[in-house]
Amino acid sequence: MINSRTTIAILACLSAVAFSVSGVSAQGGGADPGAPSTSVLPEDSASSTTSVASESSLPVTVPTSTPDQTSSPTTTYLPPIPDELINDPRVPFLVDPGDGDGIDVPIAQFSFDPQSVAVLPERVAGAQAALLESQANLDQIQQRVAEKTQSVLDLTAELEQLSAGVRTAVTKTATARRRLRDHAVTAYVQGRAEDKLALLNNNDFVDIGVARSYLAVVARQHDRLLRNYERQSNALGTSEARLASDLGVAQSVLAQTSAQVQPAVEAVAAATAQLQAYESGAHAYINGFVFPVASEVEFIDSWGYPRMTGTPSAHWHQGTDIFADYGTPLIASENGTIARVGTGTLGGNKLWVVGESGTEYYYAHLSAFAPGVSDGMRVTAGQLVGYVGDTGNARGTSPHLHFEVHPGGGDAVNPYPLLKAAYGNRTVFRATAPAAEPAAVPTPEQAAEQAAAPATDQAVGAAPEAGVGG
Repeated sequence: MINSRTTIAILACLSAVAFSVSGVSAQGGGADPGAPSTSVLPEDSASSTTSVASESSLPVTVPTSTPDQTSSPTTTYLPPIPDELINDPRVPFLVDPGDGDGIDVPIAQFSFDPQSVAVLPERVAGAQAALLESQANLDQIQQRVAEKTQSVLDLTAELEQLSAGVRTAVTKTATARRRLRDHAVTAYVQGRAEDKLALLNNNDFVDIGVARSYLAVVARQHDRLLRNYERQSNALGTSEARLASDLGVAQSVLAQTSAQVQPAVEAVAAATAQLQAYESGAHAYINGFVFPVASEVEFIDSWGYPRMTGTPSAHWHQGTDIFADYGTPLIASENGTIARVGTGTLGGNKLWVVGESGTEYYYAHLSAFAPGVSDGMRVTAGQLVGYVGDTGNARGTSPHLHFEVHPGGGDAVNPYPLLKAAYGNRTVFRATAPAAEPAAVPTPEQAAEQAAAPATDQAVGAAPEAGVGG
């Protein structure tokens, strides 16, 4: 909702904000200070940035008070407002959420580095290579699926030449052969036999017991499946037994190969998102990154915008403000551990998620934490950690999450390109995922019907050529 204060701010700021910060109230709502280790607010976000230059930023000179309360001109850079939001009446608040709580707290922060918004050619090149590699891998898997499908169809056509009684016996034997091979593959993948055997070489009686139990279970199941297959195979003639074995193996291989399609599609989607992020100026990309707000949101690239100018707390924005309704769920962006849960003067209710990749994520202005959230708590990507609010110096502004990304726990990098790629691809990926599900292995009867159909060269489980993750 837009109140009277909002309306006044919009009328005062809308025409000026796209060109100069001088027409925008910069008393700092929605941003936390970036500071080196000497900051007097160690509980809040802390960092500076050093990266490669950007030619698309807009330089603006603004007065910035230093901790000794003297005023001196400082050049900052305003990233362009996205075209899709340029006429949005909420733009002033997306750029500068509001006056904040007015508390003046000295902040030690390095000067804004305009190079931090640059596109990194080497990252783009690496992402392009990764996308080509993942796409080539998907193409190879789809080709193997097509080949294995054709093998099943050819064997099924041969099966259909037999009499009804023999065909039924061969089909049952083929099923027994397939189950025997599936069991061997599963036993190898889920519990490699050599790993279990290695446990027998130590003196730990528990490990020895586990190894023996595993091998005994696998052996008993294998013997049961083998006896069943041999019994049915021995009841067939030589050529029929060969056909049953070939068909069972072909069906097993097809199922195993088809199961590789979905992970390959997901790899292409991840590589596509990574390329999009780096092309947009990201200085870090985390595979599997999850957008931190679980709803429709509004956000722009406000990295480097001045905050709380004219006060000892003056600083430039080194995060992204993600606007959503008050109380909207916030989720972990990566598997990891919760850290530094608490309340800061500027950040209000805040926490960090230390991801398994080593990247750390800062969440500020929460209205509340999720039940049970505490330091050291393990979380998975997508798990609830808190709720959107306006605490700290965002009090009274439009509710939002101030979000920062710190690769390796170091300096903050502009999170906007990463967020934009993740937010844009979440809908696209949902739309394309069903088309990429591995195909079910056809039964002999189904395969025979396919063999008789005109189009038998369609790859089972093949994903569409366009639209994957894009």
